[in-house]
Amino acid sequence: MISVVGMRMRVALAAVALLGTGCSAAGADRPFTPGDGVASSGTTAADPSSAATPGPLGAPQPLSTPAVENVEVAPGMSVSIEWPAGLDGSQQAMVKAFTDGYVESWKAVVSQGKDTSYLTGVEDQAGRDAYSWVRGFVDRRESATGSAKVYAMRVASVTGRGAEVDACVDESGVRVTEAGSGRAIASQPAWTQQPTSVYLQVAAVRKGDDGAWRVRTYLHASYPHERAKECRR
Repeated sequence: MISVVGMRMRVALAAVALLGTGCSAAGADRPFTPGDGVASSGTTAADPSSAATPGPLGAPQPLSTPAVENVEVAPGMSVSIEWPAGLDGSQQAMVKAFTDGYVESWKAVVSQGKDTSYLTGVEDQAGRDAYSWVRGFVDRRESATGSAKVYAMRVASVTGRGAEVDACVDESGVRVTEAGSGRAIASQPAWTQQPTSVYLQVAAVRKGDDGAWRVRTYLHASYPHERAKECRR
């Protein structure tokens, strides 16, 4: 069954499934339309990357050299990001809007809500969902250690100021801890364990009047959905 609720960084959120070219809510099928009327379209996943190569004067600079960036969230907690190749400058900004939001949300978790930088990169439903997700950790006095992975990112579609960014996420390396002591909780949540620890995250992003891309909506496909199976390695 396909349902639509917010963001999956997963604790304290209801299960979401998604999409091939559409999703359903309240039993009615409807196309996934991120941003300003962007319909989902299939493109192949790009290779990871982090370097730019020169192009014609004034042309966007595509990423071309595969690389993995390891971003420290806090001591003991990190996010491994595999950057996709072949993105122009605008697409790079779209993808970074998603990865920044993901990393900064974990920073909010480990700071017990004191770090609020994640809220600058989200708006509308995504903002409400991100806040609720962080608040769940804070209310339970839980934090996290370990490493999450983000890979196989792609810009699935772009129309006007709206775009859809797809990414695979693996949170099997994350462990939920007690916020005060740092000890791992006795019973780790199911989302830290395979196969449910690997899922497809979809972010609907929009370019604001200030030129910044922000996430407006989060959706995800969980195992055993076929889209989530595509993320298994």
